[in-house]
Amino acid sequence: MEKFAPFSPLHAAALATIAVVTWAAVRAARRGAAPRVERAVGLAFIATWIGVHGWWLLPARFDPLTTLPLQMCHWTALAAGLYLATGWRALALILYFWGFGLCTQALLTPALAEGPASHVFWYFWLSHGMIVGTAVYALAVHGYRPTWRDWRLACVAAAVYVGAVLPVDLLVGANYGFLGPGKPGLPTIVDFLGPWPERLLAIFALVAVVMAALMLPWRLVRAR
Repeated sequence: MEKFAPFSPLHAAALATIAVVTWAAVRAARRGAAPRVERAVGLAFIATWIGVHGWWLLPARFDPLTTLPLQMCHWTALAAGLYLATGWRALALILYFWGFGLCTQALLTPALAEGPASHVFWYFWLSHGMIVGTAVYALAVHGYRPTWRDWRLACVAAAVYVGAVLPVDLLVGANYGFLGPGKPGLPTIVDFLGPWPERLLAIFALVAVVMAALMLPWRLVRAR
């Protein structure tokens, strides 16, 4: 199979696999899996992340429009590996707010055309599975609980990301982070946010609101 189509049986199978692997990891950890297993998984993914993105930066494959590791999901995936390797709480808040609030959009409407015959397909689902799976793991195993301070830090981190990536988009004509003038070749939520540059304001507001909505379940729990 050379092509991937959103909302296909292959799409459903990829999501189901992520769910099953995440459930199995949480179950194993609750039964006493050693922290060194977490570190080993985290370090293995960091090495994979460096290898994959380094491969795309080689002169024969380099394309400033597509191969720079500047998508938000790229950095959130790296945060997942670093979190498992170090347990640093600041990374857990990135996984929670960026992972659940923003990167899940890539799971629901993947900007992916390559099928299982391409390594791009496997790395896409591995990296996005790491993001969501590690976010769930932080909640279910490590007991991470977000606070409004965490939300503010996540918003600040998102603003820093925009400040770093938007100039690159404008300089080379790319669309990293969906911040550039172009649109993805496949349907995404960006299609409904209007023309550029006005849609940047809509993106900023939507990101803040979606991440704030992730605080509501914990507010209700604490109220009870």
